[in-house]
Amino acid sequence: MQLSEDTLAALEYFDGAVEGGLRKRNDVGTILELCATYGVAEDFINVMRTGTATWKVYSALRRIQQGDEGFRQLEEEFARQMNALREQLATLMHNADDETLKRFDDIYFGMTQGVIRNIVDLGHDLAKIKGLQAPR
Repeated sequence: MQLSEDTLAALEYFDGAVEGGLRKRNDVGTILELCATYGVAEDFINVMRTGTATWKVYSALRRIQQGDEGFRQLEEEFARQMNALREQLATLMHNADDETLKRFDDIYFGMTQGVIRNIVDLGHDLAKIKGLQAPR
C-alpha cells in the first residue's frame, strides 16, 4: 500500500518520539492510511485503545509467573484484548488491497507464537502513540 506524505510525516514524528522507535512502523502506517483514506478516524482511536490495552495486559502478564495469583485471569484478558485487536484490524482490512490483506493475514491473523509476538509489538506501538496524546 502506498502511504501518503501526511502518513509518512506522522510516522516520522511517531518513530522519533517513541524511545527506540516503532516496532511495526509500516503496519502502523498502513492502519493510519486506511483510516485517513476512508474517513474512519474513530476506527484508529478504537484500534489504538485496544492495542494499548493489549500491551498493558501483556506487560502485567510478563511480571508474574504461571501459577501466581491472577495469572489465569490476566492470560484470559490478554486473549480477549488480542482477539478484539485482530477483529478491529480485520474490519479495517475490508478496504485494503489484496497484497496488504495477505500481508496482514500472515502477520496478525494466524495463531502462532510469531503472530502473537507481532500483535504484542503492534500493541506496543499503539500504546506509545496513545501516550503521546495530550492529557484530556
